[in-house]
Amino acid sequence: MTYGTRSRTRDTTRLATPPGGLAARREAIAAEAVTFPVLVGLVHFVIVQLAASIAYLSGTPREDSAPYRYVPVPMEGLAHVLVEPLRQWDGFWYKLIAEQGYGGPPPNDAFPAFWPLYPWLMAAGSRLTGASVETAGWVISHVAFLVALTLLYRLVALDFDRPTARRTLLALALFPTAFFFSAVYTESLFLMLAVGALLAARQGNWLLAGILGALTALTRFQGMLLLVPFAVLFLQQHRFELRRWFPNALFAALPILGPATFALHLDRAGKRPLDFYDAQQGWDRFSASPLETFRCATVGCDRLIEQNGRLVPYRVQGAEWGWVADFLRNPTWEYLTSEPFRSTVMNSDTLELVCTLLFLGLAAAGLRQLPLYQSAYIWPALVLPLFGPSIVHPLFSLPRFGITLFPLFIMLVLLLKQRRWALPALLISTVLLVILTAQFAQWYWVS
Repeated sequence: MTYGTRSRTRDTTRLATPPGGLAARREAIAAEAVTFPVLVGLVHFVIVQLAASIAYLSGTPREDSAPYRYVPVPMEGLAHVLVEPLRQWDGFWYKLIAEQGYGGPPPNDAFPAFWPLYPWLMAAGSRLTGASVETAGWVISHVAFLVALTLLYRLVALDFDRPTARRTLLALALFPTAFFFSAVYTESLFLMLAVGALLAARQGNWLLAGILGALTALTRFQGMLLLVPFAVLFLQQHRFELRRWFPNALFAALPILGPATFALHLDRAGKRPLDFYDAQQGWDRFSASPLETFRCATVGCDRLIEQNGRLVPYRVQGAEWGWVADFLRNPTWEYLTSEPFRSTVMNSDTLELVCTLLFLGLAAAGLRQLPLYQSAYIWPALVLPLFGPSIVHPLFSLPRFGITLFPLFIMLVLLLKQRRWALPALLISTVLLVILTAQFAQWYWVS
């Protein structure tokens, strides 16, 4: 870990000692570790909430895509302004799970595709406060994101330096798909728990790391993949001296309790223990190699999909770029905001392809510049979805999954060191964040 020592040394020599000497300087550093993440979180909140609320209240939403046979009920008061624009798509699934649990008839048979910690917290928050479960989810997401930013600042400063930590937070919070951190989705909770688990492991607190890892794995299946960076950090700290392994080795394995707990809960709810895997078929996924997935995502492909016990042929559409030429032929605000153009962009799969290529490129560059445990956190989570594409969107949800892979944003910051590149990139990213937030709030598919 010599890179971390060198980076912190450079950072120390750059900083002038504040009035009051070393103690005052330490207090200033400690204060920044809280105030800067909070400031970034507030900037993110203002941008996303304004974009979502204005778009939802003043625009014309598309037909909703709520769960089967479920009719969304408008919210009242402040929740109509703040929460309703950010509860779309998966937010309704989490609402139904929080209210009904995992048992029952359709659409409940699809519920196991959504992991339980977030809806359990939504239900608990609703019972404690009397607020709706969506409002509880909205609050949980915002609070978790602030905590995640604070923990992430500490982790990046530990491995690199404080300037890199500051820029990483900005790059993450203003990324085009970062509005999911404010939506009734699991992204904020997952990021908070994953960063907390890795920070604890990085500092050698394996009991805390294991507990947080288990909770991460109860939030989303990808939490199980923490076992990979845990193994890297564990061997770096304990090497192969087996006498030093226990009890920390047991704590490092605690993420396996996530799926084990969920499977037990499903069994008690009258489902099959492995329904959390089988339910993914409801999103029309099929098995493929990563190369085949990219072929489907770029030029399209023909697949046979099993449905109701028989094989059905499907044409999987690759990314479509025709909307770019359409806009260049008619570059007006009226056309840009029209429903046909926005729907064309929504269904083009270009966002999924661009983000996936960007993430893979950053991950590849990170093999040389990131700590090994961070690359071990990135790669399994990026590669695993490539083995299970969807016939609807081959790179299904990768622009959303990628925002929880924080080392990608460290790498992005390291590549854009010069301000003449970093500031325009941040501005463009913020504009895209506003646009995609408005798309999401009005029921256009984003990721």
